Amino acid sequence: MFRLLSPAFDHQQEQTFRVLGAKLKTDPWANCAAPSGTQRGLPPETVVRDGSPLDVKANYAEVFDNEVGSYTGNVKMARADQQASSNTANYDSVSEVLDLHGNVYYSENELALSSETATLKLASDQAKLRDVQFITPTPLRGRAKTVYRDNKTLSRYEDVAYTSCKPGNQDWIVHASELKLNKTSGRGSAKNTWVEFKGTPVFYSPYLSFPIDNRRLSGFLAPVFGSTQNSGFNLSAPYYWNIAPNYDATLNPRYLTKRGVVLAGKFRYLTEQTNGTTNLEFMPDDNLTHKTRYQGSIKNNTEFTDKLKSKVDINYVSDKKYFAELGNALSFPNYSYLRSDADIRYQDKDVSFVTRVENYQSINATIPKESLPYRRLPQVNLNLDHTFKSLPLRTEMDNEFVYFQHNNLVTSQRFNTRPSVSFPLQTASAYFTPKASLQYTQYFLSSGAPGTPDSTSRTLPLLSADSGLFFEKDLNIGDSSFLHTLEPRLFYLYVPYQNQRDIPVFDTAQYDFSYSTMFRENSFSGTDRVQNANQVTAALTSRLIDAKSGRETLKLSVGEIFYFQDRNVTLPVRFRISDQEISQRMESSVDTSSFSPLVGELSSEMTDHISLATSLQWDPHQNEIVRGQATLHYVREPDEIFNVGYLYRKNNFIENTLNANNKALDDPLRSYVRSDDIIQSDVSFRWPIYDNWYALGRWQYSLLYNTTQEGFFGVEKENCCWRFRIIGRHYINNVNNISNSNINNDRTVEGTSQNGVFFQIELKGLTGIGEKLDNFFERNLYGYRKLQND
Repeated sequence: MFRLLSPAFDHQQEQTFRVLGAKLKTDPWANCAAPSGTQRGLPPETVVRDGSPLDVKANYAEVFDNEVGSYTGNVKMARADQQASSNTANYDSVSEVLDLHGNVYYSENELALSSETATLKLASDQAKLRDVQFITPTPLRGRAKTVYRDNKTLSRYEDVAYTSCKPGNQDWIVHASELKLNKTSGRGSAKNTWVEFKGTPVFYSPYLSFPIDNRRLSGFLAPVFGSTQNSGFNLSAPYYWNIAPNYDATLNPRYLTKRGVVLAGKFRYLTEQTNGTTNLEFMPDDNLTHKTRYQGSIKNNTEFTDKLKSKVDINYVSDKKYFAELGNALSFPNYSYLRSDADIRYQDKDVSFVTRVENYQSINATIPKESLPYRRLPQVNLNLDHTFKSLPLRTEMDNEFVYFQHNNLVTSQRFNTRPSVSFPLQTASAYFTPKASLQYTQYFLSSGAPGTPDSTSRTLPLLSADSGLFFEKDLNIGDSSFLHTLEPRLFYLYVPYQNQRDIPVFDTAQYDFSYSTMFRENSFSGTDRVQNANQVTAALTSRLIDAKSGRETLKLSVGEIFYFQDRNVTLPVRFRISDQEISQRMESSVDTSSFSPLVGELSSEMTDHISLATSLQWDPHQNEIVRGQATLHYVREPDEIFNVGYLYRKNNFIENTLNANNKALDDPLRSYVRSDDIIQSDVSFRWPIYDNWYALGRWQYSLLYNTTQEGFFGVEKENCCWRFRIIGRHYINNVNNISNSNINNDRTVEGTSQNGVFFQIELKGLTGIGEKLDNFFERNLYGYRKLQND
């Protein structure tokens, strides 16, 4: 490889580093590529040295007056955790001074070094060494012309060169004429410092000050930069200000080539009961919009007692396009709404109390005002429950009061209470839980249309019975032993019908149908709708569990709901096509089917590294598959990750709703409302290419519309010494058309696509520049985990 500079460490010095590494209790570079959370296996704390005897062995020894010893040939000395060897040594037991000469090796729990000569004052932990090579478990290794150890916490190095690269690798080296390390202050300083990378000088500074432990010190942080279509090249130079032990701030001005300067800052605080952050961003003048723009957030968590806590999360932006145009594209928030809330929570054994206020701000210019969620000013929940020890009896009472406020829609105060009693009967192989509930809801309405009532209420009983059996047996297949289970389950639900069309919808939607939702007492989330039901859910789960490892080798679940009456409770739906100014409100269709789709789920942990998860829904009335999903994961940490998935969803909701409301085939809504069907593939990976180079990426592709929904691709170089990453990302950052319904969580989103390029360079143990990509990878690559040094 081409180098402008000669290697900082010659072949003989590299051999010495390998010898020094072997003298430490653990290899400093053994876990450098391990995921976060992995125990590094550091050596135990330093053994108490004071009072420990010095043990000396040598080929020849002379002792004068039982005070001064002279040792020659293969000298080895040990005291507590300290080990030393040399050709010759002199030790004065009165002054406790040890002089070592020739092939000197010294090691302790946190250090290993070699030198030609060394003078150690054992009583004061002082030392002076010449022509030194050293290794620490940080990991760090280097050489110095002279090393002075003034005391246990202060050491000085002259003419020093060091790196965090393991022996044999000199990709980056730091050189300094003088280096000081102070463990008491947690600060290090260096003079005439320069950095070489791959044999090329890349940085120089006459003076540097830096932290040597986890204590916080004021100073500039590594710069961050990237590029997006909306803002151009962006560069930030953050400065960290350590105000006090429990207060700090980060000033982070950013420059966007297309838009100008953004002044940003973050303030953090911590007390015995409270911690929180305040973030502010301010752009005096956007070069493209010629407007002042800003955003801010306040987050606070307080723990008054173990049972009483509070949380504040307040967010605000100057305009709806702020995040789309100025935000960090790697951590882009929900593209529709910005949520703010504050709450107080009390949690005890049988009592749960929460009161909160909640507000939403639209951050999407295409979302109409009436689609903004309701504010809750406030919401109060008081839930009580008690399980009797002497009886199979459990009582519960859920209570809620909430005031819904909206600038463009009807507002309301809603009170809801739901007492219930259940009788859980359970043995080792069976359970049966009948339950009876009574739900009462009262609304006090205002700002409604003329002639509409100002109050309405609803009272409904709910009866359910959940039952199941558990069978198991040992099963031998070849040389493997398994535990095989059969778990049949029946769930009955009865709720009488009550017309609820006069009740507005404030916070209610319909759950997406899946295996788990078949056992809910209400198919709607929220309180504004309670389904009518006379139905039985029949399901069966079977597992094959490896007896040795406990791994769930195979799991199969099948279930279906049998309906004995139509589902007459519906939700209002609003369709809006903004460019045609079409906005119509109607009711969703009544479900008259006698059976739900047959749901099947199959999963398998085939090996320690390969897993499979699939699900399928077959509609007996349409005689077709309406939902399908399959994902295959291969994860062999930390190097090999490959995931492939397929999603199919046939959604007839829009068509059924238009038919139920007698919309003709030539109605404008049929021309402009887009289908909610989804046919999508999803592939993600991180895979080694050559010599610690990896390719990584993710591609979400719509097979229905032949478009890329989301994707990124990049490469990275990863070793114990340094890291380089670069990715290109194609993503959607704004929504401009929605086929939406209030009762369906599935929706197809069209948006403004954008491309961005982001990269990161990190010299491990020193510094890094560019975007930190690990959080982004954790969200988008299944199986990816941060590395130890992140």
